[in-house]
Amino acid sequence: MSTLTIPAGNGTLKPRRRDRQLRFGLMWPNSPSPNVTSRRQADHNPDVLAVASHVRLAQTAERIGVDFVFFADGYTHHGADNARVGHGEPCISAPVWAPVVMAATEHVGVVTTMHARYHSPVVLARLGANLDVLSGGRWGWNIVPGAKGSEEALFGFTDTVEHDERYAVVEETLDAVRALWGAGGEPIDFEGRYTRHRGTPRGPYPVQASPMIFNAGVSEAGKSFIARKADYAFFAVTDDLARVKDTVADLAARTEAAGRDPLDVSGAGSIGIVIGSSSAEAQEKRAAIEESVDMDAARGWARGFLGGSQTYQQTFGSDLDAAARKIGIAAGSTVLAGTGAEVAEQLVEIHRATELRGFMILTLDWNPDEVALLGDVFPHLERAGVWTPPAERGWSW
Repeated sequence: MSTLTIPAGNGTLKPRRRDRQLRFGLMWPNSPSPNVTSRRQADHNPDVLAVASHVRLAQTAERIGVDFVFFADGYTHHGADNARVGHGEPCISAPVWAPVVMAATEHVGVVTTMHARYHSPVVLARLGANLDVLSGGRWGWNIVPGAKGSEEALFGFTDTVEHDERYAVVEETLDAVRALWGAGGEPIDFEGRYTRHRGTPRGPYPVQASPMIFNAGVSEAGKSFIARKADYAFFAVTDDLARVKDTVADLAARTEAAGRDPLDVSGAGSIGIVIGSSSAEAQEKRAAIEESVDMDAARGWARGFLGGSQTYQQTFGSDLDAAARKIGIAAGSTVLAGTGAEVAEQLVEIHRATELRGFMILTLDWNPDEVALLGDVFPHLERAGVWTPPAERGWSW
């Protein structure tokens, strides 16, 4: 039996550095097959409920040069067909399992999804502060509204919050959480439209002055929120690169209009990657995964995407079957397949065509040995002048 090595400390504080070099996140596997609606792939992947699976993958990600890992989360699955194929079910809880990755690594950022509508800002602030301390200052928060109808029913909500108002709730929640983080042992008095807090919150307080804030909104309300308050925006990289470029440019313009440097908000375009020792091997891997997609489950996933999000409606349209064929693999994002050199070349092309400064990698096969192959991409990006090894830039966000 192999021995897993766990670092002794909490890790190193992860500073923010604003530049035009690429950053890479890894969408963390939170279910047996999170990015493909496939029973075969779910059975092939490691055991998502085994701590050792996450430790090995975390250490692999840090070793090859990944900047941060990203835990998506939710409270209801995508449907019976998805549960049947191991897609999104079971789903590990982001703030509970993130410390496993934090304990197994020293430098990689760890981003967790937590919903503004479902939890009090007091609970969110306390969870976030403790996660930042556990990581040594490497935690980030993907703050999402909480808009899925099935989740609203599960939580017992009887009122419906309109799309734009959801982002008003998100912004006020973030303001309240930041006020709680800044208390420093002193009383606070925060009064907003949706929440009010009086008193002295207990420590610990975050190690970072302000933990990194992520959001995936590309609706008008979502982009406005990101421009004012967030540090990272992430969205799908599709074959329509002109549209991706427009999104990047729009976010930069909104950020500047909000009185911030456009480099204050980084983009992380979600993209699937399959690496092979040859182009033919990579294409064979990709074809095998695509052939294993369960279309009933893909439709279930598409319904979840399209039902509660203007972002995904704008990206994939309203035709369910057409959207399902795209969403069934890599959530509808572009999938690159090739050798490390070939994939690097394609990433450079996307970067230069869109001015996107980061990517969120969607692993179709999340076995650590398969993920390790992504390490073949980075040296080519370095030679192209678009990527610097994390250690040479202080492991910065």
